[in-house]
Amino acid sequence: LDPGHGGIDPGAEAGDVNEARLMLTFARELREVLLRAGFEVALTREADVFVSLERRVAIARQVEADIFISLHADSLASGVAHGATVYTLSASASDAASAALAERHNRADLLAGLDLTGTDDVVANVLMDLARLETQPRADALARKLVDSIRTATGHVNSRPLRSAGFSVLKAADIPSVLLEAGFLSTPEDLMNLEDPAWRARLAEGVRDGLTAWAAEDAAQAALRRR
Repeated sequence: LDPGHGGIDPGAEAGDVNEARLMLTFARELREVLLRAGFEVALTREADVFVSLERRVAIARQVEADIFISLHADSLASGVAHGATVYTLSASASDAASAALAERHNRADLLAGLDLTGTDDVVANVLMDLARLETQPRADALARKLVDSIRTATGHVNSRPLRSAGFSVLKAADIPSVLLEAGFLSTPEDLMNLEDPAWRARLAEGVRDGLTAWAAEDAAQAALRRR
């Protein structure tokens, strides 16, 4: 689990609520729900500290993660949107809002003086693209399961709950990775939900159920992939 932002990068803010602290709280709650369900769980950060995008992915590899879920709560400068959205990686965003969101999230490393642009050579990029031929369909399937289960658990998701964009934190070629935007701090209804421990518990149950359903389906398809 990857609680977004942290430290010098608070993420979205609404009054005295900021995305970094809120998602760390939710990550801890979600960890407990998943542990009780039999999952092994590691967090990319345990405190309100800055962790680079590259380091977040490196931590997932160090613990040999089977799944990487980045946790966020967005805010819109204009317009109104509400409900959870699950993002997967793509070279081109599914819409303009997704592109803008990815740009804001990817800017996090620049805040710490780390510009990771262009660090991969051509050969590495080709090898990663080949690895994603298997990994990306698994991530897409995970996203669908999460959306379905979150809708069931909370009664609502975003009107376009499945989206894609070029989030750097989702670029682990060997780990199915998704980014969950739990809601919008700029929308009063979502802000009230995100601050409510009971609502967050239902969201955590939705994530648990989605992971459980995905794991069963993915295991059934593993033999076909090996062929």
